[in-house]
Amino acid sequence: MGMNIMTQSAQDSKHVGRLRYDVLFKKVFHKKHLLKAFLNTVLAPELSAPITDLSYEPTDFVIAGKSKLIQETKHDVIDVFCLTAQEQRILVELQKGTSKRVLARFLDYQCRNYSNQFPRGSDYAHVMPCYSICWFFDLQPSHTQVKETVTLRSDCDPTDWVFAWEIVALYPRNITPEHLEQHTIDSLEEWLLLDVIEDIASAQQIRQLLQTEEVKEAFDDLDLSELSEEEIRRIIFEDQMNQHSDLYEEKLREERREIAKNFLDVLDIGTICQKTGLSQEEVAALQKS
Repeated sequence: MGMNIMTQSAQDSKHVGRLRYDVLFKKVFHKKHLLKAFLNTVLAPELSAPITDLSYEPTDFVIAGKSKLIQETKHDVIDVFCLTAQEQRILVELQKGTSKRVLARFLDYQCRNYSNQFPRGSDYAHVMPCYSICWFFDLQPSHTQVKETVTLRSDCDPTDWVFAWEIVALYPRNITPEHLEQHTIDSLEEWLLLDVIEDIASAQQIRQLLQTEEVKEAFDDLDLSELSEEEIRRIIFEDQMNQHSDLYEEKLREERREIAKNFLDVLDIGTICQKTGLSQEEVAALQKS
């Protein structure tokens, strides 16, 4: 099953886009009723009661990064506080990626989200469940599941180490052609169909398979017909930049390490770290090299 973006012509691109584009990712999931429906579908096995309300939260630790270039090109992250029908508060992060390179980054984000719920001096009496949902575009994992869950789990049963901490990875590429041909897609696969568009014809066929009203609305939000050709080209350019953001970040750090080396003899470590964005450990390693 192909997952290529539609770049054959501006005319094609005007009709349908992909959820991988930041602007469409935000357009769909910044609608509260669509995000609530999506989260209730994805987290149904994990939650004892459905989400009834949610509020968007800033992702300060992401947008306040030291690299200006990466701030401009990094994939979008959406954080929300949710309230369930049982009055339970949970923290959910939704993010997207295209390759295995982002696995460590997603783990880092999930750990930060979990720890950020505890203010300094907290007695840790109340721990909110924390979920990170990672939508992978074009990634074909080694298994065949569309959903993979990574948890904190003890090897003893019963145990006092019981914390709701999960990373949920979604893989649209693992939707089988048979499910499409036989019209046997489930509710989660319906959402993931937002990213299996190959061309306008397949988009029309997929649209007919959808049963959930929220998914139909989200699918319609992928229509690019109201955008100019310049706006469409900008969207595609930003998408290609996002795919290589890790490479850009590493290249920037290499250049900054070279700059730091040239000033080790004349500047203190603190100043070098402040100006280059390198950690004290990185600068100390440069001194030893």
